[in-house]
Amino acid sequence: MNQRTRNVILFVGISILIFLLFYFRNIVAYILIAAVLSLIGRPLMRAIQRISIKKKHLGKTSSALITLLLMLAATIGFLAALIPLVAMEIKDLSAIDVTSVMDYLDVAFTHLSNKLPHFIAYSGADSGMQEYIQEQLANMLNLGQVTNLFSSVAGTLGNLFLMFFSVSFILFFFLKEEQLFSHIILVFVSSKYETKAKHVMTSINHLLKRYFIGIIFEVLGVMILDTIGFSVIGLGFNHGLVVAVFAGVMNVIPYIGPWIGGAFGVLVAIATHLGDSFPDVTLPLILLVLLVVVIVQVVDNVVFQPVIYSNSVRAHPLEIFLVILMAGSFAGIAGMILAIPVYTVLRVIAREFLSQFRLVRELTSKMTDD
Repeated sequence: MNQRTRNVILFVGISILIFLLFYFRNIVAYILIAAVLSLIGRPLMRAIQRISIKKKHLGKTSSALITLLLMLAATIGFLAALIPLVAMEIKDLSAIDVTSVMDYLDVAFTHLSNKLPHFIAYSGADSGMQEYIQEQLANMLNLGQVTNLFSSVAGTLGNLFLMFFSVSFILFFFLKEEQLFSHIILVFVSSKYETKAKHVMTSINHLLKRYFIGIIFEVLGVMILDTIGFSVIGLGFNHGLVVAVFAGVMNVIPYIGPWIGGAFGVLVAIATHLGDSFPDVTLPLILLVLLVVVIVQVVDNVVFQPVIYSNSVRAHPLEIFLVILMAGSFAGIAGMILAIPVYTVLRVIAREFLSQFRLVRELTSKMTDD
């Protein structure tokens, strides 16, 4: 077989593989989600394996099953505690009279215009901006949209159950057989590069495990700090907890996520204090909500993120910032969320196969296999 024929066969094979990956993208997504969850659950499984019962340790199958059940129990418990609060929050927001909100905002804008006329004129917060903000808030508080949201969720419950079952089933085997995912990837690697590929998979597994576990602790830390802060300033524990959970989840989106959570907090502060004076009650509460968001964001940037980004993926903060910006420009919010894991994988591959280039050596100089 000559070289040209081999190239044609290789091209056709790669094309078919790409088509199959796209066609079965849902299954590929299930496998990737299970792989990520196996990285998170691996330390727990190893801790379970170290437990001895009558001087005997649990096998891989039992340890994997217990780990899976504990992860499912934690997830279900968290959702069981949160869903009633979210449902109550949605019910309260849905019951709000949109006309009352509009009247209240008219009073608020009038007050701000009288107190800060120069700032209002400079910032361009004229009647057009006022109408835009009122329209957006009215849409967010529209009961019909909430009803449609529940209908949409109800219509996808079957798909969610399929995803839940599929991911759990795959996750069990990824936990039981630590190298199973690596073996799946190595099937597509030439035997010539198998040794390097194994080293790449080991490094990726090590770095991403620390990254995803760090992300979980970051989200939980932001939720706890926000809950405490919102409760202290008078937003109320239930309202504060729901806003804090939303803000914690949004914090996964680098840089802009916390402010999305803050905007939701401001909305809740306005919607739950329509009967109070805007200058005396609502405005100070809005400013306190924003203050809590800023303080938590400072703690996140100074304490949480350096540990996660610098110590887990071994990259400079400026490097991370530029990567996230480029990913956001290319693929929006989804790109920003996936930027760090994808960049980590590319750096490990480049270090192993392209180390002859100075740029690659500089970008991967902090990466170690400890």
